[in-house]
Amino acid sequence: MTNRNAGPADIGTAVAELLRCPVCGQSVRLTESRSVVCPARHTFDLSKHGYINLLTRPARVKYDKRLFRSRKIILESGLYDPLHELAARRILETCGGESPLRLLDAGSGEGTHLARIRGKLAAESGHAIWGVGLDIAKEGVEMAARAYPELVWCVGDLARSPLSGGCFDAILNILSPANYGEFGRLLRPGGIVVKVVPEPDYLIELRRLLRADDPDRPVAAGSRAKAHFRKRFNVVGEDRLRYRAEPDRTLLRHLAAMTPLGWQAGEEAERRVEALDGPGVTIDLAVLIGRAAE
Repeated sequence: MTNRNAGPADIGTAVAELLRCPVCGQSVRLTESRSVVCPARHTFDLSKHGYINLLTRPARVKYDKRLFRSRKIILESGLYDPLHELAARRILETCGGESPLRLLDAGSGEGTHLARIRGKLAAESGHAIWGVGLDIAKEGVEMAARAYPELVWCVGDLARSPLSGGCFDAILNILSPANYGEFGRLLRPGGIVVKVVPEPDYLIELRRLLRADDPDRPVAAGSRAKAHFRKRFNVVGEDRLRYRAEPDRTLLRHLAAMTPLGWQAGEEAERRVEALDGPGVTIDLAVLIGRAAE
């Protein structure tokens, strides 16, 4: 699992510098037998697919392979390319002089958000970009490791983070739960969090169709997330990204399947999506850039 495109020299370098033991918090190293071990001999294996499982106990998650497959199809279709371009531009504006630039995706899923943003950063800056994806869902991390072996992928719990403190220049948190106390620990001085939350018109067409009883619930949650973010970080940038997309019906089905809209509506979701008069959907997101408060 070597890192292409100017990443860490090898997985051993990334493990030693970016990870820590989730049991005792000590530094770790990658052994010749491809195990991750700390001085107290707590040991975790590098899987044959190239990811490291750093959970200390089994985790129950509601995300399955079907959801991650749909998410990968949607992200690879380019539907969220404007978000990836904006995030990369803001990261370069705030910490683009760092090399290597160390980027964490907290809640990385199947990895495409991180891979695409990192690719744009590498192309624009010419700097080395180290990318780490962390998610509690093993199915998503395994898919990410298979698709993007040049990045470092970890199964882990953000509340019991297996990551070293003070070593990340930027943390991505895209439409995903956050742990701001942990983000503050992980960021280097001057580092930033890129937080993405839904605005009022985000997927409004699907919300009205699949959650007619309470179409505004995810947006209300997004408003609370923004308020909480502003309390914990100094907001140094905020963008509203709103555009109309025209996915075909196949992509619409995958778009519904990758969100809580689809899996809360169940099998009925696909039939309802087929009933849409037109294929257009609205992408409406807030992108906040925050630095840890002094």
